[in-house]
Amino acid sequence: MEESIWEKPEVSHKNFVRLYRSKKINAYIHRSNALRVISEGWLPKRYFWIHTIWSWIWFVSIPAGIIMLFFNVYIGLTILFFISLLVGMSVNRAAGGFVLKYALENEEFYKKIIQGKVLIIEYIKPIKEKIL
Repeated sequence: MEESIWEKPEVSHKNFVRLYRSKKINAYIHRSNALRVISEGWLPKRYFWIHTIWSWIWFVSIPAGIIMLFFNVYIGLTILFFISLLVGMSVNRAAGGFVLKYALENEEFYKKIIQGKVLIIEYIKPIKEKIL
């Protein structure tokens, strides 16, 4: 089982940044936690507005695809199944990326998301395997 940093409160922001950039730890942020952090205003407004704009593009693409079905079936289906699906998935993934990026930049925010149990960090154990 992997060891969690939750048991090691002495890990500082500086060490977190160093370990993350050297790929010695994995950082996980659940999608719902990332969306909560953005909606509650923990991040700077630039992240909130980027997320809001792309969320609205995703939201508007669904009725746009339905309307386009009446004019051109192929374009309507393309909008519905590809654009809506891809933008929707990207919006959710980007939220976690925003939280992680800002945690790497800002020490106070890092402490806040560690205390709020938004960020889960696990050490990567090297695989010691003999290759024949």
